[in-house]
Amino acid sequence: MTMNIDIKRNEPVVLDRKILKGISRSSFTIVESYFEGNYPRAKKKIVEYLHQTAIVVPYADISFLDPEGNLYVFPRSTDAMPERPKESLFHPKGVDLELLQRLIESTNTRTLKSFLVRHFQRVGERTAKEVLKLAGLPPDKNPSKLTKEEISSLFHALKTYTKFLPPDPSVLSPLGADLFESGIRKELQPEFVKAVQRPPSVYEAHPFIVETAIAYGGQIRATGEIQLYRYANRIPLLYDVSSDVSYHIIKRIDWSNYGIKSPEDEPIVFFVHIVSTKVPFKTVGKEFIANVPEVAREIELGLRICARDLRLFLSRKRRKELLKKRYELFKMYYQIIAETLEELLGERPPVENLLHKLKVDIGEEYGGDNRGKEESS
Repeated sequence: MTMNIDIKRNEPVVLDRKILKGISRSSFTIVESYFEGNYPRAKKKIVEYLHQTAIVVPYADISFLDPEGNLYVFPRSTDAMPERPKESLFHPKGVDLELLQRLIESTNTRTLKSFLVRHFQRVGERTAKEVLKLAGLPPDKNPSKLTKEEISSLFHALKTYTKFLPPDPSVLSPLGADLFESGIRKELQPEFVKAVQRPPSVYEAHPFIVETAIAYGGQIRATGEIQLYRYANRIPLLYDVSSDVSYHIIKRIDWSNYGIKSPEDEPIVFFVHIVSTKVPFKTVGKEFIANVPEVAREIELGLRICARDLRLFLSRKRRKELLKKRYELFKMYYQIIAETLEELLGERPPVENLLHKLKVDIGEEYGGDNRGKEESS
């Protein structure tokens, strides 16, 4: 299939369609793309991009045969899928002047009041009248008759009106904590992982959802620097990590409160996923997220929630290690005492029974592996 995208209607325009014989329509989808570039130079980033993508799409099988003949396979870890986003109208505070002009040019409504009600979400007749009054425009005027000055007045009114309801977050499609954790476990095989999906929030009339996660231990190794995986609408952001708002938040958090001496020197990886109709990129390169207060707050809250679970996990793990050391120390002395008594009395005391009781007393027998409990919390 060959198609274009109608950006005004956000709809596909099919140019060519072919049906392949012998292949079920429900079996799979193939997307072919062609790129020209210096693969040896970009190889590391390409493989890393696929690796990070596999984390946020754990329901997809990804295979990559590179120009050098190397095959990279990222198998799926689940058949579950995130909820599909719902189609919605524009929020009046989220449009720019160019978009407003396009809507006016394409509308078939005959009054400004009906134009606002039909083309913008959560705008009723009462709200439309108040906006038009603020703009100094009659509700029954035909949108096609507006002058540039009147369009500018309408745009200004949309931006300054303060009684609009918040935008509808159902247009977003977050990954979800369970799928996020599934992807992280599959790719990084950590000892601990915790993911959190924050409630929907709004910045500049654009809904957004922040998802955060922390993975620790297992196959993860300390690298001497902060390990941060960033995503925008499930797209990995590989460059300019130190300029990202998430990086600065991690740097300013006192991790000693969560049992971490230094994120740079411990086997820990942070994950931040921002889902929004307008991701607040700092530059046109779209490589890092700007320090928007509303977004920064949600990122920090999400990371701190994950960190609290990590603190509990580390506390239990370190206590278990301490108890194990105590047990080994007592075991050594018990053996020495038993051997000495055997030499003196000719009979070895039942040291095994004492060691078993010691195991029970210090919790070694019931220490178990906290990983599953922590990961599923």
